[in-house]
Amino acid sequence: MSHATSSSLAFSSLDALPTQLAILDEDGVIVYTNRAWQEFGNEHGYQGDSSSVGMNYLGVCDLSADADATTASEGIRAVIDGDRDEFSFEYPCETPEERLWFTMRATRFTDDGETYVQIAHLDITDRKRAELEAEEKAERLRNLARMLSHDLRNPLSVAVGYVESLLDDVVAADGLEQVAGALDRMDDIITDALVLARHDAVEELSTVDLETRATAAWKHVDTGSADLVVADTVEFRADPSLLGHVFENLFRNAVEHGSTGSRDSPDDAVEHGASDDLTVTVGVLCGDADVTGFYVEDDGVGIPAETRDEVFEAGYTTGEEGTGLGLSIVAQAVHTHDWDIDVTEAENGGARFEITGVERPA
Repeated sequence: MSHATSSSLAFSSLDALPTQLAILDEDGVIVYTNRAWQEFGNEHGYQGDSSSVGMNYLGVCDLSADADATTASEGIRAVIDGDRDEFSFEYPCETPEERLWFTMRATRFTDDGETYVQIAHLDITDRKRAELEAEEKAERLRNLARMLSHDLRNPLSVAVGYVESLLDDVVAADGLEQVAGALDRMDDIITDALVLARHDAVEELSTVDLETRATAAWKHVDTGSADLVVADTVEFRADPSLLGHVFENLFRNAVEHGSTGSRDSPDDAVEHGASDDLTVTVGVLCGDADVTGFYVEDDGVGIPAETRDEVFEAGYTTGEEGTGLGLSIVAQAVHTHDWDIDVTEAENGGARFEITGVERPA
C-alpha cells in the first residue's frame, strides 16, 4: 500500500466516525475536521465554513464567557504544553430544539516532528438523560423516605398517646376523634407518597377537554362551600390520570390554603378578597398565535412572592393539616408531560398557577 493510499484511507476512516473530530496545531488553529464535525455545524445553523479549518479553536474558547469553554481551553493548553497526555470532560450543549451532552477528549500526537492535538466530541446525551432520570427518581425516593419517617411518626405518636389514655381512663369522645384524625392524616400521607413514587412517567396520552377534566376532578375533592368556574375550555393531549392529580391537588391546595385563616388576621384576609365562599377558576392560556396552556386560580389569600419558589418542594406546607406533598405531586405530573408550571398572583390577589407547553391535538 502506497503512502498516498494509506493517507487517503486514514482520512476516510476519520470521516466514517460518528464522533465530531478536529485536529489542532500547537497554536490551537484547526487544520482538519471530519465529516461528522461539518455535519453538526450545518444541522445547527453554524454561520460560516462548517469545516472550521483555519479557525483558532483556543481563541474562540477564550472569547467565550462560558465556564465550560474556559475549562476546555485550559485543558487543551495543558495537553499542548505536555503537562498532561490527554484531557477530557463532560459538558451540556444547548440547541434551539433540545439539550445535548458531550464528552470532549483532547489527545496529543506528533507527525513529522510537529505536535498536534486531536479534539473529539462524543455525544453522550442518551446516557446522560438516563443518569439524570435515575438521579431524579432516587432523589424522590430519598425525599419520600425522609417524609414518611418523619411525618408519619408524628400522627402515629398522637394516635398512640390517645390510645394509651383510653386504656388508662374513661375519656370523652374527643379522645377518639383525635385518634381518628391522626390516622386519617397518616392515610393522606401514604396516599400522596404512593402517587409520587408510582407516577413518574406518562402511561397514555389522549385528547382531553379542559372543562370535562377539571369538573371531574372537582367532584373528587372535599371543596366545602367553594365554587368552581370554568372560564373557557380547550382540547389538548395529556395522560388523564396524571392530569387528574394536577387538578385535584391544585383544587385541594386552593381550598385548604386560600381561606381567611392563611392571613395574619381576618381583617387582612377580607382586604385581599378572601372569604369562606372561595371561587376557583380554570381557564385557557393563549400566546401570540395559539393556546399555550391553562391556569388554575382562586380569589383567596394568595401565596407570598418570597415563598413561591418553595411551594413545589416535597414536604413544604404552611398548614397543620396538609401533607406537604400536594404541590410536589402537581410539579412532578406537569414535568412528566414536559410542561412548565409557574405560580404567580391572580388579579384579585389570590394564587394563580399557570401550566404551559401543552400539546394540541393534530
